[in-house]
Amino acid sequence: MIVNNSRALSDTLDFEQKSSSLTDADKKNINDIEQSIKSASQQEEKLNKALPFTKSEPSPFQTLATFAAHQKDIVRSMVGLSSESAIASALAGSIEAYGSQLDIVNKWTSGGKPAFEAAIMQMFAAMKEGGINGIEYENMFQLVLLDVLSNSKEYGLEDANFLKELGTLLEKTGSGSHTNWDFTPEQLGAKVNNVWNALNSAIQGGKIPTDSIAYQAMSAMSGGNISSTTPTELSRRFTSSVYNDPNAGGWITGGLNDISPMARIVLLSALNGDQQVSADEVETILNGSKAEVDNLLTKLASMDAMAYLFSSKCPGWQNSSDTSKPLPPGVTQAFDYDGTIQAQYLTDLYKNFSPRQLTDEDIKEINRIGDQVKMIQQTLKYWLQICRDEQLAVARNI
Repeated sequence: MIVNNSRALSDTLDFEQKSSSLTDADKKNINDIEQSIKSASQQEEKLNKALPFTKSEPSPFQTLATFAAHQKDIVRSMVGLSSESAIASALAGSIEAYGSQLDIVNKWTSGGKPAFEAAIMQMFAAMKEGGINGIEYENMFQLVLLDVLSNSKEYGLEDANFLKELGTLLEKTGSGSHTNWDFTPEQLGAKVNNVWNALNSAIQGGKIPTDSIAYQAMSAMSGGNISSTTPTELSRRFTSSVYNDPNAGGWITGGLNDISPMARIVLLSALNGDQQVSADEVETILNGSKAEVDNLLTKLASMDAMAYLFSSKCPGWQNSSDTSKPLPPGVTQAFDYDGTIQAQYLTDLYKNFSPRQLTDEDIKEINRIGDQVKMIQQTLKYWLQICRDEQLAVARNI
């Protein structure tokens, strides 16, 4: 509902000419609101001309970001205007919500670190929503490590030995990624404890922010109370009885129904660099069951997930195990990296993370967000007119 303001504007001008009760401050406030209404109307016209977007649009993200900035300015101007402060807060929340949606799509199409972070966030959101137990503690911990990996400089954690520890844990933990090569479960557990303690110190020192995936994931595993002690549910995963249990989700078996975040990232990066992947397909690769990922990979690449990971599409990864040590009963494959994952591999993994091309689905999503922007723009103009009328009423002492 948009208020017809022609009569109100006429009343305003007539009132300013005839009433001595309208102070200079009143006039300024009303004039400022009128300017905001005029600006809102101009922006609405531009938005109507810009929508809908097509694939030929050079920068739909920048276009909508410009409108978002304008809307935020108007909302800030509304704060403090009597009862409209509550409306301003609600609108600010809506603007932030669609801004976040837009940011995610933009990150995916940018590639590199932004796309890498978008993938981690997408996995974290799904994992947190579903709750974690068992092997999922290892998967959640991998998300911590992946976030730290991509922000090691910002978090002050660039030590080469520390990054090497991250590489070891990303290779040998998580769903389907257990192996009997190099380290015993207890030795891996010691590494987990050392890394957890180092990350807790970085959090306590303010180097890892509370809005980071690392912090949020550690908080989820700790019941909201992060300390220097590794959560029991995570540490118990690294005892021989649990780590080597073929039914506990860590080994490649016929009953495996999940894939580790590290393996999913490797899969997605390789597949994205090889062909166009839709938003729904990305969601399947990042959060689908192993069976769903297998079905998708069979359709796209004529092989299942593990076969794809062990192929030349994913250099360095292989089916390998220490033949001098027995594998758990029923296990014939082990997900392994040839040699030791070096810091450079991990750095290249996020720096060279393949971008996703804009698909028809993406354009539909962007236009859906654009419709939200349009609705908020209309609401802003309406409430600005309400603010103006309210200011006039107060000035007239009505």
